[in-house]
Amino acid sequence: MSNVSHEEEFSIHWIREVVDRVLERDVSDYLISTGKSPSGSIHIGSLREQIIADVIKRQLQELGKKARTMFIVDDYDPVRSFPPGISLPLKEWAGVPYSDVPDEFGCHESFGSHWANEFIDTFPEFGLSPEVVWAHELYEKKEMQDAVRICLENTEVIREIMIEYVARDFDEEQKRQYIESMKTWYPASIVCPKCGHLQAGVKGEIVPNRITQYNRETEEVSFECQACGHSDTLPLSNLRLKLTWRIDWPAKWFIFKVTCEPAGKDHAVKGGSYDTGLEVSKRVFGWSGPVKVPYEWVQIGGRDMGTSRGVVFRPNTWLPVAPPQLYRFLMLKTDLQRTINVQPERIPDMCDEYEKFERVYYGIDNADDTRKELTKLLYPLCEPSGARAAYVPKLPFKYAVLMSQLQGILGRDTVVARCEEALKKQYNLKKIPKGVQSLMLARLEMAKNWAEQFGSSNDRIQVPPTVPEEVRASLTESDMNFLSRMAKALGSSSMSDDEIQAAMFQTARDSGVSDKQAFVILYRVLISQKYGPRLGSFINMLGKEWVVSRIESVLQT
Repeated sequence: MSNVSHEEEFSIHWIREVVDRVLERDVSDYLISTGKSPSGSIHIGSLREQIIADVIKRQLQELGKKARTMFIVDDYDPVRSFPPGISLPLKEWAGVPYSDVPDEFGCHESFGSHWANEFIDTFPEFGLSPEVVWAHELYEKKEMQDAVRICLENTEVIREIMIEYVARDFDEEQKRQYIESMKTWYPASIVCPKCGHLQAGVKGEIVPNRITQYNRETEEVSFECQACGHSDTLPLSNLRLKLTWRIDWPAKWFIFKVTCEPAGKDHAVKGGSYDTGLEVSKRVFGWSGPVKVPYEWVQIGGRDMGTSRGVVFRPNTWLPVAPPQLYRFLMLKTDLQRTINVQPERIPDMCDEYEKFERVYYGIDNADDTRKELTKLLYPLCEPSGARAAYVPKLPFKYAVLMSQLQGILGRDTVVARCEEALKKQYNLKKIPKGVQSLMLARLEMAKNWAEQFGSSNDRIQVPPTVPEEVRASLTESDMNFLSRMAKALGSSSMSDDEIQAAMFQTARDSGVSDKQAFVILYRVLISQKYGPRLGSFINMLGKEWVVSRIESVLQT
């Protein structure tokens, strides 16, 4: 990535462009809305929408505007399928709102509440603070019930809009059939008062409990349940209704007066559900609707994520292995129209990139004017709580990966002391500033978790407490001669990583051992492998005294 030009590496003009479009609304209270259906574990790609909304809010607030974000949990949506690993019988619960399905884990009031809260609970660490609205509660409120009534009264207009937008790409026969079906179509379904279903069937063969007749004068609704066959005519106020998806969205925009809402490419395509909603906003609710902000999806390891398919990398999977600001950075530095492919195995490299970026912001590293201007805008938006007043030194992630795995052999206190020395040396510090040690300890834990979960065999280091017998037995006389000379070479005063590296090459030559063989000998004595981390830095991490003692334990046999 370091060889990529700034123009290719960063595409952040979208931030100012979106904010300028939102500012054109010139309202007293800017509301940026987001939403998600809790159909199972919500993947980390959904955070792209949350972070986009949060950044728009922050930028507006910086301009002195009143701005807030909102997250609507669409737990009134009906079950269409269950993701892998769910034990609830789909046949029993398909078509029932997520808010009415029990939490099989027993820790939340519903299936929807369980998975939504797993997602919401990570918001503070990512610097997100939206107002949370639960759709099943919203539908009980007068404002939403009034919006439902407006939609039912404007059924003819909505039918025209649906034909215009949904049937635009149909062939003549499909269009004819669709227009025919719309003659008796209403924009809302009923939660059956007898069996609790909103619809019958599973994904691919769903039949909603649509209203069959609405009397504007008496506000009575006729319906037939597709799940149990129950039919009735009852007052609107006695029933639980839900607007169909393309109408539900603009109804929420209307009652909250949403200024802006980001949307994934599946909803934001030309003529899709977002455009349908904007048309409903104008022709049914009499206002413009929100500013549309389309964005591309986030992939994990080159694969599209999806709850129903079980391809899920959760926010609470990210937090133990990588900083939240790194994820914000990945989301914000990329143009909205580009897919972001998150590769967990590259977290150490990505951390290095972000922390170089951070050092430019604080003037610790030099950079050209373009990069300085870039960091001025982007860095504060990446940090969950905004930029700190002063730079806080951080242990390099790659260094932490190795050191975190040496606690078993060196002990925690020695590892902490070595890390503190590394920080002092890197940042020319006489003592470790307040608060830095706690961040350092958190980084060690994070790096250890990353190595265990996503590191390659090269990243995972295990130092046996003693040199195994099979390694000792395999060492030749020339190997032992090299080790003896190496122990003496390491016995001198403090040596840098490069000096240790140079001493190893010189000792190999003096001993008549090839460079490659010298590395193999040392790695086998230290970690029982033929290869490992860069040797000079690894020996300093272990401590020269420890390494010499290890070598001597072999020489004495």
